[in-house]
Parts: sequence; C-alpha cells; structure tokens
Amino acid sequence: MAASSDPSSEFGLPEGYFAQSTFVADDFVEEISRADLDFSRKHATFEPKPFVRTFERALDKLLSAHGELGATIAQLERAADTSASDHRKKMARLKQTFGTVGSSFERLETQISEVSSNTIRIGEQLDTVAKEKERAEAIKELVEFYAELNEGNTRHLDALLEGGAEGMLKVAHTLRRLNTIVMDNEYSAPTDAAAKRQIEIYSENFEKSMLSTFVTAYRDGDVHSMGVAARALDAFNGGVSVVKAYINQHPFFLSSMVDQAHDSIAEASYQAMGGVSDIASRPPPPDRWLVQLYSDTRSVMFKDWAIISKVFPRPIDLMQQLLKRVFEQTIQAYLETLLSRAESQSKLAFLRVLATAHQETRRLVEDLQKFDAETITPAVMVLETARRSGNNPQGLLDMPGDAQTASAQFSRSRSKKNLARADNPGDPAAIDDDDELDDEDAARERLGEARSGVSSAVAIAALIGRSEGDNAGVGLLHGFLNRCCDDLFESYTAGGNYMSTEQAHLKDACRQILVPFARARTERQGTSRGKALLGMLSSVTGGAGASGSGSGGTPAGADGGGGGGDGGGASGSEPAEFEGSISTQTMSMMLQVHAEAIARAIELESDVAAPESVSALTALFITTLGDNYVFPALEDVLESLQDLRQEPDVRTFDVVRAANIVVRLLQVHFQQTIVPFVGNGNYIYRDIVAEKNQLMSRVELNLNLIMNKFVGACKQWIGGLLGKQRKGDFRPAEDDFTAFEAGTQPCRQCTEFLRRVEQGCRQNLGPENQERVLAEVGSALHAMLMEHLRKFVVSVAGGLVLAKDVSRYREAIGAFGIAALSDKFAVLQDISNIFLVQPAALKSLLDEGPLSRLDRATLQAFVQMREDSRSSGLAKQFGA
Repeated sequence: MAASSDPSSEFGLPEGYFAQSTFVADDFVEEISRADLDFSRKHATFEPKPFVRTFERALDKLLSAHGELGATIAQLERAADTSASDHRKKMARLKQTFGTVGSSFERLETQISEVSSNTIRIGEQLDTVAKEKERAEAIKELVEFYAELNEGNTRHLDALLEGGAEGMLKVAHTLRRLNTIVMDNEYSAPTDAAAKRQIEIYSENFEKSMLSTFVTAYRDGDVHSMGVAARALDAFNGGVSVVKAYINQHPFFLSSMVDQAHDSIAEASYQAMGGVSDIASRPPPPDRWLVQLYSDTRSVMFKDWAIISKVFPRPIDLMQQLLKRVFEQTIQAYLETLLSRAESQSKLAFLRVLATAHQETRRLVEDLQKFDAETITPAVMVLETARRSGNNPQGLLDMPGDAQTASAQFSRSRSKKNLARADNPGDPAAIDDDDELDDEDAARERLGEARSGVSSAVAIAALIGRSEGDNAGVGLLHGFLNRCCDDLFESYTAGGNYMSTEQAHLKDACRQILVPFARARTERQGTSRGKALLGMLSSVTGGAGASGSGSGGTPAGADGGGGGGDGGGASGSEPAEFEGSISTQTMSMMLQVHAEAIARAIELESDVAAPESVSALTALFITTLGDNYVFPALEDVLESLQDLRQEPDVRTFDVVRAANIVVRLLQVHFQQTIVPFVGNGNYIYRDIVAEKNQLMSRVELNLNLIMNKFVGACKQWIGGLLGKQRKGDFRPAEDDFTAFEAGTQPCRQCTEFLRRVEQGCRQNLGPENQERVLAEVGSALHAMLMEHLRKFVVSVAGGLVLAKDVSRYREAIGAFGIAALSDKFAVLQDISNIFLVQPAALKSLLDEGPLSRLDRATLQAFVQMREDSRSSGLAKQFGA
C-alpha cells in the first residue's frame, strides 16, 4: 500500500523522493537516467535510444500524474466550497440563537431588577415599620414612666435599678429622655408639675447615687463598679459629672508635691541653680522640681490609661480633660512662680530658666505623644469600630496592654510607686484592674497581646477616617498636646516678647564682657600714644601669642600662623585677660554668649520664626563686635603708629594676629552655629552672609592699613637710627678694639630692631605676609645703606669697622630667609671690601668680581670715600 501510494516507485526513485521540500529538475533527470548512465559508463559507449525511451516513459507518467493531480484539486475545491457554505449557514443560525438568548437574559435581568427594587422598598418599609414600632414602644414606655412619676410611683424605675448594669443603663436613658420632655414642655399644664418635680428629684437622686457608687468604687479600686457607674452617668448626662468627679478626686491634685507652697518650692529649686546669672558659667540643668513634676505626670498618665480605658465609654475625652487640668493648673502655676523669681534676678536667669523649662516640657509632650500613638489611639480606634459595628465596645477594650504596657515600658518610678501602694492599699492611686500588673513578666506578656490588638486596629483605622500612616506616626492627642505646650509659653514668646528680651540680654552681656576693654581705653585717653600702646600691647602679648597660629583665607595683612618658636616674652605662659586690645579670650566669651542665645532661640521660637530670630541675633552680635570692640581696638593701634618719634613696637604683630584669630573664630562660629539654622540660598542667609563679609572686609582693610603704617614706621625708625651715625665711627683710633669687635652703635641698634621685627613676623604672620613685610623692610634698609655708606670717609682701620657693620646687617637680613635680600646684602658685603683692599688690587676687585655688574658711578662714589683716595691717586684713576 505504501509503495502504490508513493509515486516515487513508479519512476524507480527512492521512497519519499517527491515528498522533499525542494525539487530540482537536474537531480530528477539524473535519478531516472542513472541506470542508462551506468550502462554507458560500463561499456564506454553512448546509446541515445535507451535514454529516449526512459524519458518518454517518464514524460508519460508525469502527464498522467498531472491529470490526476488536477482532478484531485478540483474535487477538493468543490468539497471546500460545500463546507464553507455549510459553515456560514451554521454561524447564521448560531448568531440568531445567541441573539434570542441575550434578549431572554435582558428580560430576566429587568424582571430581577424590578423584583430587587420591590424587595428593597419592602425592606425599607419593614425597617421603617420596625423603627416606628420601637419608637412607639419607647414612647409608650416613656408615657407609662411619666404617668407613674406623675402619680409619685417609682417602683418600675426602682425595679430596673435593681436589675444590674443593664437596668441602670436603661434607667439613665429613660431619665434623660424624660428630662428632655420636661424641658421641651416648660410651659405645660399645672397637672404636669408633679411629674416634672418627681422627674427632677429622681434624676438628682439617681445622679448622686451613681456618683457615690463611682467614688466608693474609685476608693476601693473596684474597676467594674466604676465602669458601670460611669457608663450609666454617660448615658444620663454625657458623663460630665463623672469626669469631674474622677479629676477632682485624683490623687495627683490632692497629695502630690504641688500641694506644697509654690513659692517655697520655687525658692528651694532656684537656690539649687548656682551661677544661673553668670554669663561665664554654663547654663544650669532643668529645674529639679520641674523634672520631678514631669516625671510624676508621665507616670500618672501612663498608669491612669489602664483605668480610663476600661471605665469610661469615651476615654479620649477624659484624657484630654485630665491633661488640660494638669497643664493649666499644676504645671502653669509652678512655671509662673519659677519664672517670676528668675526674672526678678536678671534677664539671663529668666532666659535660661525659660529655655530649660521649655526643653523639659517638650520632652514631656514628646513622651506623651509617643504613648498616645502607640497605645491610646489604637485602643480608641478599636472602641470606635466596635461601637459602629454594634459589638460590646468595653469587651474589645478589655484587651490588656493599652496602659499596662506603659508600666513595663516606663518603669523608672515603679519601685517608688509599689512602696506607696503597699503603704496605702486603699489609695485610689493604687487602683489597677489586674493583680498581675505588679508582675513584670505578666506585663511583658500582655504587652505582646496588646501589640497584636494594635496591629488589627491599624487594619480598621480607615473606618474612622484615619490612614495607616497617620495611626503609625501621630496619635489623636498629638495636636492637643502641642497646643498645651504652646499655651504654657505663649505669654513669654508671643508678640516678640522673647526676642526683645534676648536682644537686650545680648547687648548687656557683650557690654559686660567689654567693660575691661572700655575701661582700659578710657584710662589711655590722658596718656601718651607710645605709653598707651606699650600698655596695650603688653596685655596682648600674653594672650594672642599663646592662642595658636596658622594661616588661612583671611585678610591679607592678618593671616596668622606661621613661624616656629615661642612668642616674645610671653612664651609658655597662659593667655592673659586682654584689657587694652583685641583678646581671643574675650572673643571666645562673646561667641559663647551668642551661641547660647542662638540655642535658646531655636528652642523657644517656632520652626518658621527661628531662622529670622537667628539672623536678628547674629546681625546684632556682628554690629556689637565690630563697632564696640574690633574697630576701636584697631583704630587705637593705627593712632599709636602716627607718632614717628617712637620706636615701632613689634608687638603690633600680636594685635594683628589676635584680630586675625577673631575673624577666623567668627567664620567657624558662623559655619557651625548659624548656617545649620538659617539654611542656604534663602534671603535670610544672603543678608547675614553680607553682614559677616562686610565686617571681615573692614577688618581686612584696617589690618592692611596697620601693616602698611607699621612698615612705614619701621623705615622711618631705621632711617633715624642711621642718622645717628657719627663721622668718626669709620675713622677709629688704631687702639680702639671695641669698635673693631662690636661695630658701631647705630648698626647694633638697627640689627636688634630687625631681629625683633623678624621674630614678630615669624610668630604672628603667615608665610606670604612674612615675606612681604620683611622684604619691604629689608629692601628699604638696603637702599638706605647704599646712600648711607657714601656719606662717610673710611680709613683703613675704619674699613674693618664698616665690614663688621655690613656683616651684622647681612646676618640680620639673612635670618629673613629671602634669597633676593641675601643676594643684595652679599653685594653690599663686597662693596665693603672696597675699603679693605690695597689700592693696587682695587681695580681687579671692581672689574672681575660681582661688583663688575654695578653702575660705574656708584662704585666711583664708594672709592672716593676711601681716606687714601687722593693720596694714592685712586681719585684720578677712577675719574673723580
């Protein structure tokens, strides 16, 4: 069967030949003629006839196969057309059927909607009927109660009262409705007066009875009875009376430390804060009585939630009332007394006490907010959800851990309270709804259970309009607690009261710190400038020289730091208090005062107002620092340099260094203390940076002016010393060995002065400014010596004295460490050799050595000052 179905066998081809994916005619011809080809190759002859017969047979078979294939294709096309026609008919019938089914479903849906609407209307009508029936029954019951009370009959109500908690709740609801009826019918008939009077009497007795039951249960620690009475009173009058009773009977307001006289407590606490008015001392810690009061407040709130959450239907309202009473009565009264005592002593005492009290109050509020978010709010959410779903809300709140967990988490004062509970077992403060709460392990176990309850509370938070994020971070009492804290300090901070006090204190404190400086300036008014500067610099040397060094990006004439070695006569000594000029100790104290003021502003001002307050305090500080301290001190130094008859005291460098340190301290203070609180890029930051930069620019200008004045004074002083040179100094006697060994007196004075200048620069200026100052002084000295040495006739012995002087000058300048100056004074040393060599060797000295690069006229002037210039013919030789 397989062979007959496969046409390949008819052509003598391999099976499946025509089933290949590709057909090549050449390959086909080769395959059908393979036998003929093999025969021809075997006999080495080619006979065309076998090939022709083979191709004829193949052609006949191909034509026959082509006809059969065409017939098969035609048959398949006819079958496909028939199938397509049948498919279209079936699809049309299916479409018609689906349309019919869809119409049937639409009719069914319409009928169902009509039935549903009718059912809903019937349900609503039944619900309305049920409500009307309940209302009618309630009205009937109220009418019966009203009629009984009008007759003076209270047996029905009394029977309900004896029916337990449910009966008490029903009596409470009934009395509330009856009182509403009486109030709505105030002008009723006289026959109703007896009922009205009886309702009022019974309501009053009921309220008193419930309050008495609540107070008794409160004292006995019976949480269940407290809850029954509280719910009954809540149904009767909204719980106003029971809330007042709970707060008024609270032991925190009856037996705590606040029962003591506030004045005596504040006085004892205030006396314990030594140095509160001393600007040099650190701010005192928070008031110890206030800390204790806040600790008691935390403990009371954490513990009372265990009772409140189980007793009162709306515990959040009672917590608000209790917190409000604590803040408005207890805390505010004590704070007012404490702050009034501090204010009577000094502004600083008031500000410090105010800041520490605010900080401690914020800490209390944050602890309460955390407790609210983690414990109170989740429990209240569970209660609200239970109330809406119709479950027993108090049953859901009976889960442990809401407030009890606070005892485990905040157990700092548990030991003290346990002792109090043991001493007073009947004290309401010892109330707890579970005897196992004293066991820490039990409390921890119940904490886990409470957390699982809190997790479920988060899931249902959306039912009362709170998101999960709100529940996790912010509690229901968050805003209320913030308002309580703000209200405590509003009278002290609102309306600019705090800022005006802080600014006044900052002015007074800076003025107090600058009293020694101002006094010293006043004392110098009647003294000479030189003596005044000497006294001023004597104080500066001890402090600025020991204040540290280092150059930085500060004023060009004031960068500190540089050289090694100890400074002047104050090396190794402790910094002295500056009373005559700029002092880093004074600056440090002023910065401390300002930083403390900034810290108080951040603590007391709101987040919005804090940057502006910081900016105002900083602007005031910069103005005071410049106008009252730095600039007057620098002006004194400039004034002292005006008197050119006095030797420029090199301790002026100490003033420059101290001013530089002050500027760098201000910059560090600005970056670390100011910028973090005013931010970057806003207008406040730009304004305060402009204030600071203006001060630094003025200091830079003054310091540059001081250094220029000092260099000019040095030149003037050196010129004056050289002017004291006598004509006979370089023509000594042959036996004057002193002149040969020590040199001349002007030289000794100049070199000593140069050494002092060099030491002052090394100890107080940075490398760049050292080089600038010393280069100017050295260059001026070189120019003056070049002119000075051409004024004196030098003998042979005097040449030795002159060479000694030049050597001393060269040694002093060499200590400057400036190569250009060393080269200049090396040439000057060669010039001094003009007066030492023999006349015959003078020409080679001038023409071959370093002197050959000098101007010929300059050399001739020195040669002419040789004593033997005429006698030896040197004057004629070098062109006199």
